[in-house]
Amino acid sequence: MSVLSGILLANISLALLAALIYWQGTMHAEQLRDVRLQFSKLSSTDPVTNLPNRAKLHERLTEALESDGPDPALMVIELDGFKVVNDTLGHETGDELLKAVAMRMTSCLNDKDMLARVGGGEFAALITRADAEVRATQTAQSIDEAMHAPFRIGEDVISMKANIGIAPTLKGEVPATEILRRADVAMFAAKNDRLETIRTYSPAMDEALQLRRTINSELDRALMNNELTLVYQPLVCARTGKVMSAEALMRWPSKQGLAGSPGVFIPIAEESGLITKLGAWALDQAMLEIKRQKTIPIAVNVSPVQFRVDGFANSVEAALERHGIEPALLHIEITEGVLISHTGEAQRTMNRLRQMGVQVLLDDFGTGYSSLSYLQQFQFDGLKIDRAFIQQLDIGHTGRELLKSIIALGHSLNMKVVAEGVETEDQAAVLQLLSCDFLQGYALGRPGAADALHAMTGPEELLGGLTRKGGGWTGAIN
Repeated sequence: MSVLSGILLANISLALLAALIYWQGTMHAEQLRDVRLQFSKLSSTDPVTNLPNRAKLHERLTEALESDGPDPALMVIELDGFKVVNDTLGHETGDELLKAVAMRMTSCLNDKDMLARVGGGEFAALITRADAEVRATQTAQSIDEAMHAPFRIGEDVISMKANIGIAPTLKGEVPATEILRRADVAMFAAKNDRLETIRTYSPAMDEALQLRRTINSELDRALMNNELTLVYQPLVCARTGKVMSAEALMRWPSKQGLAGSPGVFIPIAEESGLITKLGAWALDQAMLEIKRQKTIPIAVNVSPVQFRVDGFANSVEAALERHGIEPALLHIEITEGVLISHTGEAQRTMNRLRQMGVQVLLDDFGTGYSSLSYLQQFQFDGLKIDRAFIQQLDIGHTGRELLKSIIALGHSLNMKVVAEGVETEDQAAVLQLLSCDFLQGYALGRPGAADALHAMTGPEELLGGLTRKGGGWTGAIN
């Protein structure tokens, strides 16, 4: 700001102050009191939801900690994926969603509890009743269950997942700011937990959070320093054994230990938003390989965060043109996590990709609650059955019948069906008998460098120790 602008702003402020003083001097005392109450409400209320804001929450929490009442408990509730709703569907839709969420959460609270919106897609609930920690856990469970039902906002059906962190308190131990921080840390722990959406704070969570931040920072540097690489795992025809396509998988060779596992660093990148850069890099590298070998399609996993970025389909189209490759040679794999936040935008992006000629596959089919409903709503080119179902083949007849039903369902919807996690000859043989189209797993080929993939192109090739003989897989159960 220039000096002149600063002087002008100061003069305007003084003029407004003078007008306010004059106005106060001429108003009736009761009117002044009403105005002050309105200003007080505005300063302590969230304008979108009409709930108390962060400042009011801090004030009430401090009062509870200093009172003679029971020790309070604080919950922080984050709407997972809310930012994406704002970015793709607009702030008006986002605001309407916040109002609907606030109403649903309020119905889960006691009249003595306080629900506040503390920013973005984040809420907090203050429990000041006796046995507050127990009651906070019960309330968190009620909120979690209430969020399972999707929200209809205009033409969009939006599903929201709540990550909930609970911070118990002991009066005189720490101030309100530390209680808020602990609840935030517990919420992040819930967000990163694949099994639990509700977590209660413990000191160990601080160390885990710091480790995640360190890994994310190192991963960002690794991307800039070209330390990441892609490996390729073949998908073979269940009938002929011929390699038909491959899946590109990201690796971080320079990172030793557990942190170098994709199962660790990919979720961290999704949480921080770094996955958008990683995903763009992976798409570019896969397209370079497609351009180099020009023989089989390559599938790239696209995270929910990347898929929902505004203009994702445009960026794919631009990359295809830049590399000069046929769209049919690019496959994109998404999980139902892409679809659960808002179906309308996901449908538009999928339609655009398929119109280009890019094939879209539903990955990890069967791991979520709504896989069947998504098959009815969205048109996929193929589905990949999660490895958990393949392992059921070793248990008995029930697993086989379930797989038979899934494969038949896929075919009835004109989709190719891929079985993931095929690890034995017997599994491959049964899947062939069940008319599964493609097989993927260690029994057929481990992830390897692109050059290794090129060697796996003939129908009679040895694939991970498993060969086809006489129209069936070696070791077949007939």
